[in-house]
Amino acid sequence: MKEKQRITAFYLELLLLAVVFVAVILSLTQVFALAKERSSRAQILTRSVVLAENTAEVFAGAGEEDLLELLGGESSAAWVEEGRVLRAAYDEKMNPFAGGDYRVNLEIQPEGELSVCEISVYWRDEEAPVYTLETAVCRREA
Repeated sequence: MKEKQRITAFYLELLLLAVVFVAVILSLTQVFALAKERSSRAQILTRSVVLAENTAEVFAGAGEEDLLELLGGESSAAWVEEGRVLRAAYDEKMNPFAGGDYRVNLEIQPEGELSVCEISVYWRDEEAPVYTLETAVCRREA
C-alpha cells in the first residue's frame, strides 16, 4: 500500500510542476508580447521625431513657396485650408509616398516677419498626433 501512495504523490507532484511550468511560459509570452508592442511604439515615435525635425529644418531653410517641392512634391504633399496647412505623407522608411503610414501636417501662421509653424506627425489613422513640434522663423526681406 505504501508503494501506491508514493506513486500517487509522484504523479501529483509532477502534475503541479507541469502547471507551474505552463504558468511561467504563459507569463513570459505576455511579457515578450508587451515588449514587442512597446518596441514598435518606440520605433514609431523615433521616426515621428525625425520627420518633425527634418520638416522643421526644411521650413526654416526654405521659403513657403518651396516647401511643397522639398517635402516630396505634389505626389505626396499638398496645400490645404487656403494655403496655411501643408500635408505630406511618408512611408515607413521615411521616403515621400502618397499612401504612407506617416502623415505630417504643417500649420503655418504668419505674424508679420515671424512665421510660426506647428508640425504634427500622425501614424496611420490615429486621431491624436504621435509627436508635435512648434517652430518659428523670421523672414526678413533683404
